[in-house]
Amino acid sequence: MVKRFSIPISESLVYVSLDLETTGLDAENDEIIEISAIKFQDEEIIDTFESLINPHRSLSFRIQNLCGITQQEVDSAPELSLITSELVSFLGTYPVIGHSIQFDIGFLSSHGIKLANQCYDTYELANLFLPDLSDYSLSTVARHLGISYPQQHRALPDAVAAKDVFLSLLNRISSLGLDEIAEIEHLVKGSGLSLERLFHDIKILKVKTAFNDKSKPVFMTGTTTVLKKAEPLIPGEIKEPLDEAILTDILGTGGALSSAFPRYEYRQQQVEMMQAVIKAFNNEEYLIAEAGTGTGKSIAYLLPSAMFAIANSVHIVISTGTINLQEQLLNKDIPDLVEALGLQLRAVKLKGRSNYLCRRRLSILRKSGEHSQAEIRLLIRIMMWLPLTNDADKAELSMNPDQLSIWDKVCAQVDNCLGGSCPFMRRETCFLYKARQAAEEAHIIVVNHALLLSDIATGGNILPDYRYLVIDEAHHLEEVATDQFGFKITQWHFVDYLNRLSEDVDGQRYGGIVPQINYSVKTSKVTQVIQKEISELAEIIRIQCGKVRSYVIEFYNSITGFVEIHGDGKNGYEIKLRITGGIRTQPQWYRIEVSWENLSLELKGLLDTLETLTARLEPLTEHGIPDIENILLELNSLSRSGLQLYGEINALVFSPKDNFIYWASMAGRQGTITLCGAPQHVGEMLGSTIFTTNDSIVLTGATLSVNGTFDYIKERLGLEYVNELILGTPFDYANSTKIFIAGDIPEPTRTGYQQALSNILINLCRATRGRALILFTSHASLRATYAAIQAPLGEESILVVGQGIDGSPRRVLSAFADNPRAVLLGAASFWEGVDIVGDALSLLVIVRLPFSVPTDPVIEARSEMFDDPFTQYTLPQAILKFKQGFGRLIRSSTDRGVMVVLDKRIQSKNYGRSFIKSLPQAEVLTVPAGELPNRVTRWLKID
Repeated sequence: MVKRFSIPISESLVYVSLDLETTGLDAENDEIIEISAIKFQDEEIIDTFESLINPHRSLSFRIQNLCGITQQEVDSAPELSLITSELVSFLGTYPVIGHSIQFDIGFLSSHGIKLANQCYDTYELANLFLPDLSDYSLSTVARHLGISYPQQHRALPDAVAAKDVFLSLLNRISSLGLDEIAEIEHLVKGSGLSLERLFHDIKILKVKTAFNDKSKPVFMTGTTTVLKKAEPLIPGEIKEPLDEAILTDILGTGGALSSAFPRYEYRQQQVEMMQAVIKAFNNEEYLIAEAGTGTGKSIAYLLPSAMFAIANSVHIVISTGTINLQEQLLNKDIPDLVEALGLQLRAVKLKGRSNYLCRRRLSILRKSGEHSQAEIRLLIRIMMWLPLTNDADKAELSMNPDQLSIWDKVCAQVDNCLGGSCPFMRRETCFLYKARQAAEEAHIIVVNHALLLSDIATGGNILPDYRYLVIDEAHHLEEVATDQFGFKITQWHFVDYLNRLSEDVDGQRYGGIVPQINYSVKTSKVTQVIQKEISELAEIIRIQCGKVRSYVIEFYNSITGFVEIHGDGKNGYEIKLRITGGIRTQPQWYRIEVSWENLSLELKGLLDTLETLTARLEPLTEHGIPDIENILLELNSLSRSGLQLYGEINALVFSPKDNFIYWASMAGRQGTITLCGAPQHVGEMLGSTIFTTNDSIVLTGATLSVNGTFDYIKERLGLEYVNELILGTPFDYANSTKIFIAGDIPEPTRTGYQQALSNILINLCRATRGRALILFTSHASLRATYAAIQAPLGEESILVVGQGIDGSPRRVLSAFADNPRAVLLGAASFWEGVDIVGDALSLLVIVRLPFSVPTDPVIEARSEMFDDPFTQYTLPQAILKFKQGFGRLIRSSTDRGVMVVLDKRIQSKNYGRSFIKSLPQAEVLTVPAGELPNRVTRWLKID
């Protein structure tokens, strides 16, 4: 039930909640099928308008399924033109509210109904004032606020829910203190945001009731809990080895785990892996272990890790490749062990510096003059979030790309950290310090591969000293190392860098460090002469920033033109061009060299001025200049960042490093250009860091071996002296799984393949009534197939959802799992991490063998290192991904399923046998495509 808010904000205001249902998301080409509007004042509904609309077109199965509106209903409804005047009259000049209201306003506008009403978006309000939600769909927001919303995706219930959400959010806003409301009003004033009018009204009414107002500030400082002094682990002088027999009994039938968990299953493979981990820890050895699906590998390494860490008072770092596995370890597996065995175990998750909010830098941004709309939105979200968060982890904020770039201005970067001299560190309220302290006390520290590797790259500033390491999902390590030891620079990286210095907000207002310097110096005790000198230097920097911006545009335009001529556009919508010595001799390359010389000269001039300004400010720390320490830190950080930008691009254009790969990537014609660099072989770096500095390392995963050996992954990661273990799966694939190969489909590169693929999938998915995951190697093929099969399957009441088409990966997976007649089309990340147990996923289709694109710059450069690139590099890489895809099908001992391969090369080419050999024991049959539906349904026992 929505409570009445404490301020009578609507005592003289009437609002209208508006919602539309449409045939699709394209306002120019789709049609409106339903309109509802509710006129209300406070919680009282004054009047209601609702009508179905005849779109004069067929409704897709997706829309009928989503909205519950039938074709017959809209066919008998009035045309939009017949209700337009009545709708416009109903809306009047009242403020209009709605969830993503600009979508509705845009649809009305494209259909001839132009509205000038003030609009308030409940999506935006929820995003700002409920900052810790995972998503901001109307259903999620309503559920969070305790609002009843039983029927969704119909215009009238959606309008009612939006009304209730709006009132509830106003109630929340009214609980803020007057100072907080005034700060938000100051932030939004002149910004062009709709919030400007709303907060002006709220402040006026707040002032009227200020005498009786009991509200207290909630976000001016956030949580300020002082941390207790850390008690770091102190290893014993003599190592206590693990007793293999005791731990084996724990996993055995009748052991502690079987007693604690009624559904516990003894698995011999799990015991064997645990015993190998014990040996690695006891003897200070390295181990690589492949544990097939269902082995229970996480418990196999967690149990000895926990016991060894407790017995020896040491840290054991566990690094994962995915967020899902991190959450499983911290929220399920570790708590299960602690509860079952009564362990006194401390486990924490630790992330890289940039994931944590820096209070000091937030304070700087709040004082840094004018702000862009994106900055205003993020600042409000952070202010509301601070009282709610314990960790100040950016993952809690669900930021969009614009906000992520602004986050760089307030995160705990290494070159901006004052350490022990920071006032927040001294008060022990620093979030990074808190995380670091928790890690010092923890036995198990769970990280991701990115942090593990960045900690090495930055000299070990986050992780406490450790000597024992478990790397799960080790097949991701090379890819993550490629990113961590390389660079990616877009035009917007340059823009963000320059904005940190001086940002032109609207031609009259400026943000960044430059206006803050001017303000701080003018309000200090320094002489007029010094003020003038510093002001002139700051003004020079502002002017230089403008010049650098223009040269950045010129430089990236020259790169764009060159890539359009020479780049490879076969990789879907992304065009890539490897920058080699041969490329640098092309006639048009000189334009890039000239434009970079112009940019680099101006950039170096800017960096020189920065150095001069910093040197002039450093002696003034005792002259009462506000925030002088913060300003100097920011200037030093900007100098280092500028030098890094210069060095990386100069290497790409003029002075390439040995054994380094350089390339340019463009997202479609005239898309965003990214300049990239990466080491040719990360194994050399890993071998000289991770694999020489730890006493014991365990690398594990479900897909690490190729043709029964670890030769491929050992070579890629630089592993030499390591014990090896390959464990089979406990699942009975011989009786649970059948593999079919379509023997008469054209090869993927031949004419007619896409048409044949679509026809086969339509017939297959009709026969299985959905329940299918279809894996692609390219998004272009996925989109083409989606377009071809959606309507035919929709006629059979089968829902088709596509990655990158129907929302976020989480939303797509949820839609698939919630609908018993659904087909999911996935690429890239969907080859792993999809964990759907039971009949919901009974059919897995591999559309194409997952070979990497040979012209991808990294693949091409690394292939050059081999005598036989296909056999030694390309094929093993594809086999590992193929195994990952197969692992999506059977997720429990009771699952039953079919895998269909629609790439005849697995049967017609010699190398195809290697793919089949990589799979567990299951019958493999080659059959004509026309027989697949009957053979599949017979095996799955579908009538």
